[in-house]
Formats: sequence, structure tokens, C-alpha cells
Amino acid sequence: MNTTLRDHFGARSSLTGVMILLYGLGFATSFTIGRWADGLGKERVRTAVLAELVPALAGVPLVTEWTALLVICLVPWGVLHSLAVTLLSTLLSECSERHRGTVLAFYSLATNLAVALGAALPAPLFTSHGFTAVGWARAAITPLAFGPSAWMYVRDKRPRPAVQPSDQEGAAKMLTH
Repeated sequence: MNTTLRDHFGARSSLTGVMILLYGLGFATSFTIGRWADGLGKERVRTAVLAELVPALAGVPLVTEWTALLVICLVPWGVLHSLAVTLLSTLLSECSERHRGTVLAFYSLATNLAVALGAALPAPLFTSHGFTAVGWARAAITPLAFGPSAWMYVRDKRPRPAVQPSDQEGAAKMLTH
């Protein structure tokens, strides 16, 4: 995005830095918005955020030509990304107290790989078709995260039969097979 902003505003324009700052301000909201997400339910908010990221990822590249609209979009875009990252790390840390360190280490590995590959892999697309094509491509792959997230949210909300104390051993066997 930085290259697109520099192309639009000029290499010496301070507006490029202001635009990146606006996104950063949105991203910095996670410490306050995270509490709000806790109140609404982390799983539900995570699913909604992933659904909202699809049009945001597709739309932000389209508004880079209109400065006022870009200003309006960058803060919410940063907020959505911040919430996605914060909620995912929180939910992963709550998965298993016993394996929390391992889970978070793999999450850190996956995040760093995603940052590196997310910059390198779309480079040919950016070079040949520009920032808008990269936005559309990212919007196209976001449902790969949204789909399983929505499925897990719906699955976890279905009523489950209560397990009687005498059935606990049988239930444990069913879970392992």
C-alpha cells in the first residue's frame, strides 16, 4: 500500500505518512476494543470481523484515488485488522492451558511466515496489475478463514446432550475415536 500511496500523493508528500498513521491509529485500538469484543463474545466478533474484512480488503485499494474516502476507510480497516489479530491470539491462548506456550509459538511462527510470504507472493501480481489486484486477491482468500470460523461458531452454539456421570467413560472413548 505504501507504494500506491507514494505513487498517488508523490514520493515527498507527507500525506503518505498521514495515511499510514491513520491505519496505525485504527490498529492501536485493540486494547480498548478488545474489552468490547469480550462483552459481545469473542467467537461471534471474530466471525463478524473476518466477514467484514472481505469487502474492506477489496475496497481500500479502490478508494486510494479519493483522498477523503481513503481517510475515512483507513481507521476502520486498521480496527478490523487489529481485532482479527487480537481475537485470534486471545482465542488460541484460551484453547489449552497445558499447551498454551506451544500453541502461541506456532501462532507466532504462522504469523511471521504470513507476513513474509504475504509480502513476497503477491509481488508479481502487484507488479503486473497493481495494488487493486492484490486487494482483490486478499479479499478472495479471506473466506478461507471466515468459512471455518463461521462453521466453528455455529457448531459451538448447537445444543449438546448432557453427559451423565456414568456415561463419561463412554463419551471419552467416543471423543478419541
